[in-house]
Amino acid sequence: MSAKKKIWITAGGTGSGWRISKTVKQYFADSAELYISDINPKELVAAATLADVFVQVPPVNTPGYAEYMYRLLQEHGIDAIIPLIPWEQTFFAPDRAEFAALRITSASPCMQTEAMLNDKWHLYEFCREHQIPAVPVCRPDQEKLSLAAADRYVLKQRDGFGSIGLKHLNGQELAVLLPTLSSETSVLQPDLTGRGDLPGEVQEVTVEGFSDGKNVRSIVRQRLESKSGVCTKACFPVLPVLQERVEQFAALCPFPPAFNIQFVKCDGEWLVMDVNLRIAAGGGLSEAAGFQLSRALVAYLLGVPVEEEWLQPDPEVKHVLRVYQEVVVR
Repeated sequence: MSAKKKIWITAGGTGSGWRISKTVKQYFADSAELYISDINPKELVAAATLADVFVQVPPVNTPGYAEYMYRLLQEHGIDAIIPLIPWEQTFFAPDRAEFAALRITSASPCMQTEAMLNDKWHLYEFCREHQIPAVPVCRPDQEKLSLAAADRYVLKQRDGFGSIGLKHLNGQELAVLLPTLSSETSVLQPDLTGRGDLPGEVQEVTVEGFSDGKNVRSIVRQRLESKSGVCTKACFPVLPVLQERVEQFAALCPFPPAFNIQFVKCDGEWLVMDVNLRIAAGGGLSEAAGFQLSRALVAYLLGVPVEEEWLQPDPEVKHVLRVYQEVVVR
């Protein structure tokens, strides 16, 4: 019997960490050992109840964090890693020399892809270059803006994730903030509320994808409700045009095995809003609908064949609702 491979999941205390950990134990218990890290102690991390090994680590912004993690990975003989903290993705990029020397398979994107697509201004430029419809982006301190009370804007961090740093502003409110804003850290987008087919709302969908470097499989998930920026109620419309657009993206630059792209509808057209080069926090709803992205991701990282049926959504599923689970720690 061959030795089990060791897979490490960072930020094990997150919902994604719990979901992926359950996947490892449900489908790969005979072939994988599960390592979990988090900034919280073991008794406060639900996924630690599933882990073979748990390690408490410092926050990602701690000086020397990357080097500390490299030592841990090497000491434990880790074979694969799934980084769940957006700001640590670059530390575990397959083409980062220090990490590549460890010969560990990673779910992180390569550094070039991250530089092009995680930064919202660079993403907008990428889309314009390749004629991909995208939400307009402007730099607050470099472009002339209309600042009437009727103008509506969305202020975002250039490298922000989820709803971090997001603000909805009218023109007058933006005028007050403008002297403090820098295009090095912030971008502005028009507020598209009510410009889709949903009066008074922003019509947004997330396309979750799996790429093995050759083929892309995806599912469209539409938010019906969200809490703290994470989808809690969803339906799954069939939108081939968006799945084709995701395939176009993946053909233009190397994508990590698991990712998601957010689109918003504006005046009859779907526009790219954000690209997230990692598994989505709300992805569990898509998995419940039959698109087993966590299972495909873990298998890919462990070198196990990914079955086509794992990524076939159940056409009979109309809605998925998220509820919470209590985990007892002894």
